[in-house]
Amino acid sequence: MADNNIERLWRQLLALIEEGCVIPVIGPELLMLSIDGEMKLLYSYLAEQLANRLQISAEPDDTLNAIACRYLAQGGQRDDIYPELKLAMPPLSKVNLPEALVKLAEIQPFNLFVTTSFDPLLAHALNQVRYDGQDKTQVLAFSPGSNNDLPAAQEPLDKITVFHLFGKLTAASDCYVVTDEDVLEFMYALQSRTSRPERLFDILVKQNLMVIGCPLCDWLGRFFVRIVKKERLFVASGKTDYLAGDQLQNDASLAAFLQHFSCRTKVFPMASIEFVNELHRRWREKHPPTDFTKPPPPPPPPPEIPKGAVFLSYASKDRPAVDLIREALEQVGIDVWFDRNRKDLRPGDDFEARIKSNIERCSVFIPIISRNTLTGGPHFFRIEWNYAQEMALRFPDDWRFIIPVVIDDTPPDESAVPKKFRKLHWESIQDGRIHEAFVNEIKGLYRDYQRTLSQSI
Repeated sequence: MADNNIERLWRQLLALIEEGCVIPVIGPELLMLSIDGEMKLLYSYLAEQLANRLQISAEPDDTLNAIACRYLAQGGQRDDIYPELKLAMPPLSKVNLPEALVKLAEIQPFNLFVTTSFDPLLAHALNQVRYDGQDKTQVLAFSPGSNNDLPAAQEPLDKITVFHLFGKLTAASDCYVVTDEDVLEFMYALQSRTSRPERLFDILVKQNLMVIGCPLCDWLGRFFVRIVKKERLFVASGKTDYLAGDQLQNDASLAAFLQHFSCRTKVFPMASIEFVNELHRRWREKHPPTDFTKPPPPPPPPPEIPKGAVFLSYASKDRPAVDLIREALEQVGIDVWFDRNRKDLRPGDDFEARIKSNIERCSVFIPIISRNTLTGGPHFFRIEWNYAQEMALRFPDDWRFIIPVVIDDTPPDESAVPKKFRKLHWESIQDGRIHEAFVNEIKGLYRDYQRTLSQSI
């Protein structure tokens, strides 16, 4: 590959990472660590230790699968392998974390990591880098029949997450991959409609993947590349996946296959750890180190609302529709207020007090209702809606203080909508079409409030 093509790949990959559009998928080739003063790949070390614990012979290049097959060939029981392997894992306190994992953890836009290895080292590295050693990384693991998946409504994720695609180390069998037969069973389960982690794969097929250090030789590599695409490889479009790995450099047939049938899959011509080192160097040149453990400053309270302005309350995902409503009202001379830097939940007594004060000062409160406001979890707009209902009690019965606006197909009897809102007349604004009658009604209420203010002075 020509040098200018490699540079183009690096530019594209770094730009996608900056936009939060890349998910790293990492494998055991990155797990180089110091054990008893010697640098070893974790899986090679575990193969040696497993052979010792099972009391069978071992060769220098034996894999875990080779050890397991030799043990079974000598009459051993399959269920013995997994608890012995768990006991062979060195305590985290006695190993230095793989440098490659630490470097990946330092690249801040990565918040979802998928790993094909079963060890806890990636989560441990993220806890050290992002959380000052506290055990705060969310760890999830798939296994056949487990139905384990990302939690609902996890885009974007609200915490750093590691997803073990081929299971997590435990004493129980069938919960993680050790043998080639385990790989086959896991790959089969990942295609099952009953156990496939749908929410995870929904993200994997949309986001650009950066696959590093995963042994993707022979047909396993082809199959893995295919299951993270929506379409056949030769017609797939819309995203690019990037691969780097030790075995990939020696698998000319896979490289030829991708070149002919998956032009949207790019292979970096370098080994796994070399790739991570270069990625980290290039990232650090553009982005100086960040102290992840230092909490960000609290957001300042929103500005005070002009007396009598119209208050727009909405879920953050509905910002484009809210901007259209704001523009339509401002064009006829109405003061409109909303939190321009809205987050679904903003902490702090000062913030909440200012919001409530602004609701007290507004002439009309417009809750923007959509499917996005029906989701579970804490959201600040619910505090606004509840307080607006309290404020409505201060107005005469014939005054329209709360005017709900629905921007999609949410029905007026939706149980997740506050009961008081369900009893009111809803204005419907679909596809950004804002009716003149609605604007005139808000304009009339706004002017009536302003006249009331001038008479009270």
